[in-house]
Amino acid sequence: MRPLWLLLLCGQLASAQTKFTKPSEAYEYARRPLTEWETAIREHRQPATPTIRPDIAQQRGKALCPSFSLDSTSGEELYWLAKLCEGDHPKALAAVQRYLAGTDLAHAPDARMLFALLQMRITGNWEAAWGTIRTILQGDPIDPVQAQIDAVIDDEATRHPEKALEWSHERYEILLDRMRTEKLGVPPVSLDCVLSAGSDFVHQCYVVGETEQGTKVLDQMNGLVNSHPTDAKNWGGEDLHWANLEMHPAPPVAVLKMLGRSSTFSAFQPGRVEMISFFFLGCAPCMEELSRLNALQKQYGEKRLQVTAVTTYKVNSYLTSSTHSNIEASLEKGRLKNAPGIGMAITSDETLTSYGVYGFPVVAIVDKIGRVRYIGREINFEDDDSLGALIRKLIEE
Repeated sequence: MRPLWLLLLCGQLASAQTKFTKPSEAYEYARRPLTEWETAIREHRQPATPTIRPDIAQQRGKALCPSFSLDSTSGEELYWLAKLCEGDHPKALAAVQRYLAGTDLAHAPDARMLFALLQMRITGNWEAAWGTIRTILQGDPIDPVQAQIDAVIDDEATRHPEKALEWSHERYEILLDRMRTEKLGVPPVSLDCVLSAGSDFVHQCYVVGETEQGTKVLDQMNGLVNSHPTDAKNWGGEDLHWANLEMHPAPPVAVLKMLGRSSTFSAFQPGRVEMISFFFLGCAPCMEELSRLNALQKQYGEKRLQVTAVTTYKVNSYLTSSTHSNIEASLEKGRLKNAPGIGMAITSDETLTSYGVYGFPVVAIVDKIGRVRYIGREINFEDDDSLGALIRKLIEE
């Protein structure tokens, strides 16, 4: 018997199929629930639907895809057909190839990224797709696909760390060259983009033990910032701050109030891996992360891994009753509901500054001798995610 949600979905799709005359309209409908959910997350508010099936757009697209013929679609609509039919790899691949062969390429970076993704899905590896990503790096606007390229390298790092290191290095060198050398018809690359790519490369170097190479690139990036002090304004400067913390002793975490653990809690204990998650109550992704943190703590136990959620009074002061006692009560309620197995520490604003935390969530991993081994925005900790693999590696060392 089919699950009720699938029967309802199929019923909605059956009635919706007659409404659309263009793939772009059908795709907008198919993705609407995810779009609304992501908008709420981005705006740090609770989505109308707290959780949503991540494959809902693909399920809707799969039902709507046959409504449109490849041969009767042209121009920009080929791009939207490829997006709509992403679950039908051959049809989507044919559509995006036809789109990229045309002249109206307003969606070229994303189309090439989709082409690379489909290549990977058909061949089973990113090796075949990296040539397409290299083309994107060499001439396309980078901002629209930066996160997707991050995900490609991150995914490869869990299986082939040396290959991920190679690709991360190549990305950094290509973007650095684009920033330094103006080329006709090639959009400029910001220093933030270069610093973000370089910081990822430094991290990949440290993961595989190429410390000298990582340090060399880190020095190069610090030199770039010193010579362009007003240009590293956004995420790139933040990423560089984190890269400068990696492989160095973790800054201390002042504990003003401890929830769920002894008041004598110490943030770092030699011989144990530590994980710190910076959060606040009004951050929807932070609250979703808490249950995963709780599962991670349960998986390894406190003798091998200590997970602590860290926040401040100030970042939670938006609460209607923002006295310290009310903030503490709200935090404890959230802890008991989402992550009863971990501790929550209320720290000082200076601690956030020392870790370079200006947005949430941010995660820091500290090894058994107290060195920062990762700090950044990644919040997936499964064994087949790069951060989960790093945690396991550090625990087993």
